Amino acid sequence: MIERLWRGVAIISASEDGYRAGEVIRDKLRGMEIPVVHYRYRDARLDLIWSCYDAVVFVMALEGAARIVCRYARSKAEDPAVVVVDDGMNYVIPLLGGHWGANELARELAEALGSRAVITTAAELKGRLSVERIAEMLIARVLNPEAIVRVNSALLRDEVVCLDGVDADADFGGNIKLNSDDCRYIISLLDKPYGGDRVVVRLKPLKLSIGVGSRSSVDLGRVRKGIEMVLERLGVGRERVGVIASIRPEIAEIAREFNVGFRLVSREELNNFSNPCLTPPSETLTKLGLRGVAEVAALIAGGPSSRLVLRKVAVDGEVTIAVAAYDGG
Repeated sequence: MIERLWRGVAIISASEDGYRAGEVIRDKLRGMEIPVVHYRYRDARLDLIWSCYDAVVFVMALEGAARIVCRYARSKAEDPAVVVVDDGMNYVIPLLGGHWGANELARELAEALGSRAVITTAAELKGRLSVERIAEMLIARVLNPEAIVRVNSALLRDEVVCLDGVDADADFGGNIKLNSDDCRYIISLLDKPYGGDRVVVRLKPLKLSIGVGSRSSVDLGRVRKGIEMVLERLGVGRERVGVIASIRPEIAEIAREFNVGFRLVSREELNNFSNPCLTPPSETLTKLGLRGVAEVAALIAGGPSSRLVLRKVAVDGEVTIAVAAYDGG
């Protein structure tokens, strides 16, 4: 599951020993192809980091991390997954958002570090996915969060829960029944009525805007390959794509193949765009005088309410692709 931290991980270290440990953690995560940025606590803009990353790893004492979290935590739907690692990398402890990825991150990071993960949430102890985690995996918005607790409770009781409206090849665990509505508890991506006294959590799949960056000399076949690879990584089909955007006008040919809109983004738009969640520009982009390409293009094309769901990834070292999600109406 750790590979689904598409918006990246922010590591925040307090002490010098913690910073050295944070560098080790950063390298481990990069080896897993997870986007990651490492900050010293004194330099970290926590108000921005809190909204911009899927997960935050504090390398410090649990007490210090808990005090920080108390200042920024808002709700399950908004907060990142938060994990704490001690300076000696002996323990990895989910502190916030266990159902939203913190438990998976703790387990897999502990395995990579040779540390011990401390898991306390009931669903994960029983190996069950939560409604929240399912929604995140499907890149969907929960329309009625008040129903989440009852469905999660059913999952914990090992009752069968129907997941209606998903790909038939998906795998969400043994007590999830796909594309059926004959359960007492239902998670649905469909706009249809369910009779009786069923408890239904309704999910709305979000549309995707894809931002592409590459040199003009790069063959369109490589760009197409990169987009297909990213969609496979996200576990979604072409039908979820609403628009493709790039500084290269030739990319419009790929948009036509996908039967989606194309947004040509100018150099001026790229450099005038502001978003606190953008990945810092690479040395190459800086030399070209650009603040960013793929992420900026994806966000511009997705509109004012869009948010990154996949930070830029490199394909064959020549193409960068980023994905933003937006409410398609």
